[in-house]
Amino acid sequence: MKRTCIITVIILCIAGALHSEDYQYQYFSKEKVRDKHLPFSDYIPQIRLHYQTVPHYLEDYYELYGMKMYYNENSLRKNIERLKTALQCKFRHPSQALVKIETEPEYFKYRNLLFMHINLLIMRSYLSIGARYDMRNIRFYHWDYAKDISDSLDTAERSYAEALPYWEKAREYADRASQVKITTDLGFIETERKKIILGDIDFGKIIADYRSGIRNKKNKLNELMAAYQKFQKKPAATE
Repeated sequence: MKRTCIITVIILCIAGALHSEDYQYQYFSKEKVRDKHLPFSDYIPQIRLHYQTVPHYLEDYYELYGMKMYYNENSLRKNIERLKTALQCKFRHPSQALVKIETEPEYFKYRNLLFMHINLLIMRSYLSIGARYDMRNIRFYHWDYAKDISDSLDTAERSYAEALPYWEKAREYADRASQVKITTDLGFIETERKKIILGDIDFGKIIADYRSGIRNKKNKLNELMAAYQKFQKKPAATE
């Protein structure tokens, strides 16, 4: 009798675990993937409360942002997509904001500060991706794999170019937020805003310098390749 009870409990636990299967596994099931127009909410197990599982608001997607100490390009791109989605979503009710909101002007500033901050995070992520492909220095022996280096520099250039519009947007939202002379509880984001307004940080100039560096490195690579090809065509010395 005791053994029967134990077996029954084990079966119930397994059934419960299967029923509460994580949505990430359901997401990639063949039945779900077949229908590309299926809403994301259908991937979520019914056992979970919909609004506690599926992000809906800008703040929800912003809170999904996370960066491990050791991250890779996939982590960066995943965060970029989450943050881009956040920019397309509406905000939570003011009573459920990330900080305490008491007045309409304060809520106006809160929204613009978050727009500014999210654009900055996207911009920084693109810069981080670019830095992974941007060779710091070109050496004389790099002619041997100049094509691979040139392709890598092109990838870095594209990432830097993608970062620039988000910096320009962040600056616009910083200007709007500064119209409200109230300091919110978004402390470090308020500091970002102030640095942008005062010109203490100018990623427009930084990105321009990065892209200029790319052009200089590609020119140097071309010079190395030209010198190498000239050396290859040089006739061997006769005895």
